[in-house]
Amino acid sequence: MKKLFLILLTTPLIGLGQFLERKHYYIERTQIAPIIDGKMEDDCWKKKALGTHFVCMEPDNGKPIPEEFRTEWRAVYDNKAVYFIIKMYDPAPDSILKQLSIRDDLEKTNTDQIGIWINPYNDGQTDFNFSVSAAGVQRDAKYSSEDIDNNWDMVWESDVTFDNDGWIAEFKIPYSALRFPKTEIQTWGLNIQRGIRRYREWYTWSFLNMSKENIAIQTGQLHGFENIKPPLRLSFMPYLSTYSRLYEEEIQNQFNGGLDLKYGVNESFTLDMTLIPDFGQVGFDNQVLNLSPFEVRYDEKRPFFTEGTELLEKGGLFYSRRISDNLLNATKITGRDQNNLGIGILNAVTGENQESGNLLSNYNVFAIDKNFNQNSSFTFTNTNVQRKKNKGREANVWGIKMALQDAKSNYQFNWKVNKSQVSENGSSTNGYAANFKLAKITGKLHYSIEQNIESENYNPNDLGFIYNSNEFNTNSTISYRIINPSKLFVNYKSSIELEYNQLYFPRRFTEFDVKFSQIATFKNYLTWGLYAKIQPVKENDYFEARAGLDQVFKRSEYYGARTFLSSDYRKKIALDLSVNGGIHPLNNGHKFGYRLSPRIRFNDKLFTSYVFSTEKKVNNTGYTLTDNNMSVFAIRNIEFITNVLEAQYVMSNKMSAKIKFRHHWEQVKNHSFHGLNNEGFLTSSNYLGKHDVNFNAWNIDLTYTWWFAPGSELSIVWKNAILNQGTEIINHYMDNVEMLFENPQENSLSLKLRYYLDYQYLKRK
Repeated sequence: MKKLFLILLTTPLIGLGQFLERKHYYIERTQIAPIIDGKMEDDCWKKKALGTHFVCMEPDNGKPIPEEFRTEWRAVYDNKAVYFIIKMYDPAPDSILKQLSIRDDLEKTNTDQIGIWINPYNDGQTDFNFSVSAAGVQRDAKYSSEDIDNNWDMVWESDVTFDNDGWIAEFKIPYSALRFPKTEIQTWGLNIQRGIRRYREWYTWSFLNMSKENIAIQTGQLHGFENIKPPLRLSFMPYLSTYSRLYEEEIQNQFNGGLDLKYGVNESFTLDMTLIPDFGQVGFDNQVLNLSPFEVRYDEKRPFFTEGTELLEKGGLFYSRRISDNLLNATKITGRDQNNLGIGILNAVTGENQESGNLLSNYNVFAIDKNFNQNSSFTFTNTNVQRKKNKGREANVWGIKMALQDAKSNYQFNWKVNKSQVSENGSSTNGYAANFKLAKITGKLHYSIEQNIESENYNPNDLGFIYNSNEFNTNSTISYRIINPSKLFVNYKSSIELEYNQLYFPRRFTEFDVKFSQIATFKNYLTWGLYAKIQPVKENDYFEARAGLDQVFKRSEYYGARTFLSSDYRKKIALDLSVNGGIHPLNNGHKFGYRLSPRIRFNDKLFTSYVFSTEKKVNNTGYTLTDNNMSVFAIRNIEFITNVLEAQYVMSNKMSAKIKFRHHWEQVKNHSFHGLNNEGFLTSSNYLGKHDVNFNAWNIDLTYTWWFAPGSELSIVWKNAILNQGTEIINHYMDNVEMLFENPQENSLSLKLRYYLDYQYLKRK
């Protein structure tokens, strides 16, 4: 057994000296920079090296690009920037799709596009992506080995033109948008990706083997940079904003001003600072009725906490929504040097709030990440929360994470250990968590085994997030996939997962389930998915009763499934449809729901999508309240209806308007109330309270945005919100809406102006 364990442990380390063959391009210096106009008339583009021979990434991975769609590119550089021009041939230029979209929103847009991935450290870890659509809309993002930061925004130039042979895209990427080492001669990692939307095909200059999970180490190489120096990276973004808020006939007006600052500490690390931040224009949360014993996790939408935080989040200990009440200032330093050492530091201060009782608080996150052998890493993360004069709760959490892969990324071994310490009222509580995972991550057949442990006192929630601790879970998954098209499918994947869960202490069984999933895209690009879950034995839930581990709640066996269909998004009208259902034999419980979502593209400027979803649970059982130190449970019906309408009208690649409307209506109708016996089953009860729930969350966001100069933005936002929860059950939807509008509404109108100032530009002035 010991020998077998050693073999499994060392398998990911075999062959670390081997590397994949990579494509090469030799760039030349230019004395005269090209004019970024999407034309190949500049002298610097003549007789320069030509990059060609693109290969299909998907759907037919490895197939050369057809001659009539050949793609050719050239690159030059000077002391300020690197420049690319890319010619994309197309036998039918009139058929090139070019739907307009909001900046950075190209993923599902019906348009051709071309993207450049640059890794100045050539380490297979962090790629800077600069893409432009055939409609001239830009997208930039930062890709790490584990995450994609779509909120990373830089100032760069691009333009596109069309001719009888296809279309041309020209790029200027200033060095201030990149991070690169101070060495005399440099070689960068590089790949270029072309999307031909009408065929849903993607091609890359350097071949990416999609059977391998780690594609970052497969990029090509850009040779020839000499004597380039990282510029002083210093930019300011001052803002002015004004708000007018109407609530219960009371009008409040507010005027704000502040500053965001970016400073390149050196060629590798960047300091970001926000002074007197204003996040009043961020989108609303999709609020729901929470009947569980755990909090609801909502996504972060504030730009400062979504951009450049992937290193801080790598250890899984940082949930930025904890920093929310009366934020005074926040600072972060992030980056990675030429030795593959990444460092991230964030510090934020929130003020005292007498209404909520929150004290002046300081939040700190520190992360250090060392990458080695191109695709393996070691990460240390520490989070710390201190409150005013040691009067409040204080917390300190640290974690170590190791991720190992062999050179060809066939196998992966992950190992993670965390420790938490919480101090309050003169006492201190310690807890720990650990996770181990061994997986095969390449080829058609993938498999993994995973162990997750969380002690009963583990608590990272002062600056992190977990739903609950005290778990000892084992998980095993096996999956099969088809990457290249077959006679029936464009692609296909299916998997089976087994999960066995226990309490960490005392070691008691909680749950066993089997999950199955498959998703397939047919040749007509209709996608079909099927998910099933079987829970063949009753679950022991030690959290639902809110009464400690001495009170267990028996949940029924469960047999359920969900299936969905998604039509081809290239069509002007597309449709997503899903249906789900399941049965709980205990107490004769069952559920049924469906989701319907049409998408309509009226033209290249106007796009709308609508979602209607509903689900009804019959004879659901769950906690209602605690009465006389006894948990009261109910047999109940739960039903919700959600309507979401989104529309965007994009006037140009610099100006857009969008609206999002959401109404979520949820009801709880209690049939009977019960206690629990020692085994956790429902017993009769004389309790006669009334605890029905009628919950409504209504939100409208209407936004107009104008990018009037590089990096500079004017935005106008109108918001309308109603949040209501009562005990009166209303049976009809329109009657509920009529009642909803009898409640106070919050209306706000805001205008915000942000102006980008770059030190290099100001210096030239």
